[in-house]
Amino acid sequence: MDEEEVHIAVGKNFRKEKANILWAAANFPTATIVLVNVHWPSKWMPFMGSKVPYKYANEKEKEMHRSRETETMVRMLSRYKNLCDSREVRAHYLTHDDILAGLVNLVKKLKIKRIVIGSRNMSRQVVLRKCCQIWVVLNGKYMSTSNDHLKHIGITGCVGSSELLACTHELSNRSDGYTTPASDFADEIIGEDGVIQMDGTDQLAMEAEQEKEESNAFAEVEIFPEESADQSDEMHSCRNVTQQAAKLMEEMEKLQRELKDLQDEGHNYEENILSPRKKNVLLKEMTLSKKRCPELQIREHIVQFSELQIGRATNNFSSQNFIGEGGYGPVYKGKLGGVPVAIKLLRARGSQGFPEFQQEVVVLSRIEHPHIVRLIGVCQESCALVYEHLPNGTLKDGLSNGLPWRDRIRILAEQRSALAHLHSSRPHAIIHADMKLANILLDARNVSRLGDFGTARVVHMKPLDEDTVCRRTNPMGTIGYMDPVFFMTGELTTESDVYAFGVVILQVLTGLLDLNIAKQVREAMKMDDLHGLLDASAGSWPELQAERLLRLALRCCHMERKRRPTITSAVDWRSLEILRSMSTGSKSRRWSLGS
Repeated sequence: MDEEEVHIAVGKNFRKEKANILWAAANFPTATIVLVNVHWPSKWMPFMGSKVPYKYANEKEKEMHRSRETETMVRMLSRYKNLCDSREVRAHYLTHDDILAGLVNLVKKLKIKRIVIGSRNMSRQVVLRKCCQIWVVLNGKYMSTSNDHLKHIGITGCVGSSELLACTHELSNRSDGYTTPASDFADEIIGEDGVIQMDGTDQLAMEAEQEKEESNAFAEVEIFPEESADQSDEMHSCRNVTQQAAKLMEEMEKLQRELKDLQDEGHNYEENILSPRKKNVLLKEMTLSKKRCPELQIREHIVQFSELQIGRATNNFSSQNFIGEGGYGPVYKGKLGGVPVAIKLLRARGSQGFPEFQQEVVVLSRIEHPHIVRLIGVCQESCALVYEHLPNGTLKDGLSNGLPWRDRIRILAEQRSALAHLHSSRPHAIIHADMKLANILLDARNVSRLGDFGTARVVHMKPLDEDTVCRRTNPMGTIGYMDPVFFMTGELTTESDVYAFGVVILQVLTGLLDLNIAKQVREAMKMDDLHGLLDASAGSWPELQAERLLRLALRCCHMERKRRPTITSAVDWRSLEILRSMSTGSKSRRWSLGS
């Protein structure tokens, strides 16, 4: 190096690094400022308002994610460079999964004589102290200088391994950057606050905290001026693909809304122009054509009804008895043997078919629980299902009508009990796979029942072996409630139900129905806005216990399945138990899964 240089190791905490850069500019007025950064590739990718492990993505998604990360890092360095407009400032970066090893590589490659570091932990690393003079500056304040490198002048191989130096490559002559080939990432730990921490390297934990604090700091940074044209084109292409994907999602949602409107209009049109006789004939042609479904073995306690019986029960499927409609088909209320019932008909050419009909019959015929909907009978000729009638609609309806918080907590406890019953069944556990507000039904006293078992799956369990509760299948369920790991891997587990239940808890406590509700709740809790987070229409919440339940719900929505609470563990669900006791005025802390 012909001229004097001072190198500054920079991370992602803009406030801290700005102070250190300005300190170096003031104390080395004639030196060229050279910024160096080790870019640690994240193991997580954004997905549905949260994050999912990088390993689950396909190669195209990984490449796009890495390009976005690199672009953000380059913009960050550009922002740092602009802090010293009147000075010559250069920047170098290196991609490596070990920050210490990467920094030592940069020191060796760039022949750095002295470096300013804003981390005590990193400045204490012997392997780094042997390579160059280290100036420790914390938040713009000089702390100390290390000259250990003077004892090792003439010693080669600072890193202690020639492999690290051999794998360092220059990206291009115009990029001012160096990179190492991708290698396996170290195992990471995620704290309750969502901060990623890496085992074995304190600097990684510090970098993750900095990333959380300064996540919005790079939005205004311009692209690194020295980057190559090819790299710039790649980044622009990545942005275009991301924008196109977002537009496609918006279009899909718009088309789904339009389709729903057209279906409603078509239903109303038929109701208005057809005579009662023609409507009944049309409905029978669509839903009661004989031999629609293969023969199914029905258990003895499930009553088998004829087409004539269910037709009479609904007054020939009168529009006055129409309750609603789902993916399976229309639902009508009626009476059979003087008992109010709900009859669900399989719609011709519907999104669901005989497999869902068969699955619901098989699952519900073997379940008996006070908070799971009761299957009374079936009509095999028309693939119709007959349930107990629950007059107060769905939990979603209840929230919109200002359901009191005491009822909400009781319903959550009831549904946790229902899931615990399903997951602990022996020898076949049952995974519901579509837990959501619309599938939780309420009777006249607002006591809840879990319904819609068309997507449920029965999984064989070995005695005392919880880890066997897993089944590979095509992703199914409802976006927003669906476990992202299941969506990307096809591995359905009991933890998938826990994820969906976590979303339900967040919705019940906040009244928010957004798909990215977990992200919204995390951000609100960081801002200490609990009072504004709880649904005021439910009354005066016990805020301390409600906050604990919200935190538990966020654990349910954790991307790492092992971090989610177990639905059958009373210890994990203590916060819900306490709230339930408070809602009933009971002093007892005992709670049965079957309650």
